Amino acid sequence: MLAAAELTALAERGGSPVGLRPVEGEDLFYILFTSGSTGTPKGVQITADCLDHFLDWSSQLGEGFPAEAPRVFLNQAPFSFDLSVMDLYTAFYTGGTLWTLPKEVQQDAAALFSSLERSGAQVWVSTPSFAEVCLADRRFDSALLPDMRLFLFCGETLQNATAQKLHSRFPGAKVINTYGPTESTVAITQVEITPALAAADEPLPVGATKPGTWLFIAGPEGEDLPEGERGEIVIVGDTVSSGYFGRPDLTARAFGTRRVAGVEYRLYRTGDKGYLRGGQLHYCGRLDLQIKLHGYRIELEDIEQNICRLPGVRGAVVLPQERDGTIRSLTAYVAADWPGERGFAASQRARGELAQFLPAYMIPKKFVFLDALPMTANGKVDRKALGGLAR
Repeated sequence: MLAAAELTALAERGGSPVGLRPVEGEDLFYILFTSGSTGTPKGVQITADCLDHFLDWSSQLGEGFPAEAPRVFLNQAPFSFDLSVMDLYTAFYTGGTLWTLPKEVQQDAAALFSSLERSGAQVWVSTPSFAEVCLADRRFDSALLPDMRLFLFCGETLQNATAQKLHSRFPGAKVINTYGPTESTVAITQVEITPALAAADEPLPVGATKPGTWLFIAGPEGEDLPEGERGEIVIVGDTVSSGYFGRPDLTARAFGTRRVAGVEYRLYRTGDKGYLRGGQLHYCGRLDLQIKLHGYRIELEDIEQNICRLPGVRGAVVLPQERDGTIRSLTAYVAADWPGERGFAASQRARGELAQFLPAYMIPKKFVFLDALPMTANGKVDRKALGGLAR
């Protein structure tokens, strides 16, 4: 292995180490492990071409940045989580700076706000859940982050209320919603959530596809569904992974190819549910979060979205409760700013307000009110930890 001094000397002479060559094209650039339904992580293989195509697109998100002024990106996600690719590599690709928030800083409010104040951050990259944690403190505004120009979200559903708070606290910043699984190199859609769009009385869209990517909505038999119909989101394009490391069985199940405009591209079946409308993708949750309760098919994330529509609610997770192998009821875990309301009174209020949007069979039997929803190290809501509360 060459020492740093030797590599520097080679670079100055314009040479390269014997036997080494740049990583390019279909060469494997990185592997990120993502959890699977079996509990065994899967290694997602991302090629150099996949990353190059992603960076060509991600470096343009938000626009309006002077070319001569490198940006400061905020890093919240650990580097084992694909969301970090959006800040880490985009910062390097554009000649910018990466300001990281270590786990211990994120867990200490005083240290977190001190770090944010010193960051000079212009581009915020995180899950919506982490932004909600920060928004719970009134100090989180443009006085704390005067240079903030762009909020980029991925990894979870962005709620209308979260976007509205950001517009209120950071009137000079853009809010962009994105969507994409690890298997398609972080994100493949984007849409600016304007104040007018954030005020719309419906879940927010996740946007239109980047160049070189196409979306199809597949029915139960894999057939293409027309616009407006819900089905499985299928991604075709130049940032789709080459498959799972060492798992040809899983690769064959989730990946394939499809010819678009005379060119054959890799295809990935996401397991996500959604629909297209006016060229915009609307994400409707995971197919594996659909349950059957008392004969009714129910999307748990549909209930969560409607709970989050209630004034003062910052987040919600709905989990099924089983007995003897059968789902008997639903429990909702809710983080809400309802001063003085907890327990029975808060549960009754939630049920009454949800009755405006949901049929009776979709309203959870039990409500558990928390100061905040637990989060994983990746900044997503920790469903497993909430499931442990029920036992």
